[in-house]
Amino acid sequence: MVSYYWPPSGGGGVQRWLKFAKLLPEFGWDPVVVTPSNPDVPVTDPSLLNEVHDGVEVWSFPVWEPTRALSALGLQGSASRLGADQPSSPSLASRLVKWVRGNMFVPDARVGWVKPTTRKVLARLRHEPVDLIVTTGPPHSMHLIGLALKRATGLPWVADFRDPWSTMDYLDDFGLGPRARRLIANMERAVVTAADRILVTSPGALREIGLDDTSKGAVIPNGWDKDDFSVDPPAPASNSKPVLGHYGALYGARNAPALWEGLAGSGWVLRAGGQLSDDVRASMEQCGVELDWQGDLNHAQALEAMHTCDALVVVHNNSDSAKASTPGKMFECLATGLPMLVVGPADGDLQALCVTWGVTFVPHDAPDGRDQVDSWLQAPSAAPHKSFRASCERHALASELAELFNTTVS
Repeated sequence: MVSYYWPPSGGGGVQRWLKFAKLLPEFGWDPVVVTPSNPDVPVTDPSLLNEVHDGVEVWSFPVWEPTRALSALGLQGSASRLGADQPSSPSLASRLVKWVRGNMFVPDARVGWVKPTTRKVLARLRHEPVDLIVTTGPPHSMHLIGLALKRATGLPWVADFRDPWSTMDYLDDFGLGPRARRLIANMERAVVTAADRILVTSPGALREIGLDDTSKGAVIPNGWDKDDFSVDPPAPASNSKPVLGHYGALYGARNAPALWEGLAGSGWVLRAGGQLSDDVRASMEQCGVELDWQGDLNHAQALEAMHTCDALVVVHNNSDSAKASTPGKMFECLATGLPMLVVGPADGDLQALCVTWGVTFVPHDAPDGRDQVDSWLQAPSAAPHKSFRASCERHALASELAELFNTTVS
């Protein structure tokens, strides 16, 4: 398993394969994780080290990060989540740095790790062979390691796209020129062609890369881990005012004015944990939202905080590429059994999932978005049925993944 994010890295990017690595041994697969020894990551969460399965072997190799060099020069680095701490009018130096990152480091700033890591992994595989290779992105340069290993060894290879690649919305922020976009598209096509299976978290992602009607593509969504939730449900929250909880980063693409306007004067408090950008905070203040911001929380703290709320809200990016993805936090909100409200792009996978689950979905650009939020706050809809929770539990998903591995190897 080649993954840039691994504990003590935190945030959403680490959860999927940390959980799979923990559970796959139950289904006959022993993971070996290839990861940087010194990554430049936006969030650290040392508590996640406790979730690393005792049988998981980790091969860690150093990485040179251009973001550290930029930070040393007093310029903006890329470790922080896109948009989470950027001013609404970035300086010329900031724009220049983004352009350099986008056009000189293709497909992303971690591309310098590809060649040395490929060589070191190949050297170890001569003495410690494996049966299957998995790469997961973003950063999607991890798939270039998989491509090189596939060409050198012929081993079965599964490429996991947690988010879209060539169509991802944040690429626009880097001012990519035609050459860089062409290179990324060619890299994506080479990976999709050479990999034995392409794994995605949401059906729209397969359509994005033209695999929705082939046997090569497979959808295994993100999920929730029953080990993270008490067998006995916690007592209902006892707040003096009703509390709507949001746990995860809120930045420009996740600004939701209709939600803030609906909350203002409603009597509800918005309790938020995670990075909060200046522009989103300003938007909330302008609308008059009563905000209880709890700052950055580790994974366990965020799950605990969810249970202090009366209901939960998930805000997804307002972009075309977000239509082909489903945020991982959606599934942990589902596991709490609390009423849920979702704000996201219209006509995408997330809206379709909400229809299936019976969860209220408000499109970002809905003309009556504020009215929809007002209506829901007056009478929050019930939690989705327990059957949906069971189908998205990580043990069930790990079993499905192991079967995909078995058929790929055979």
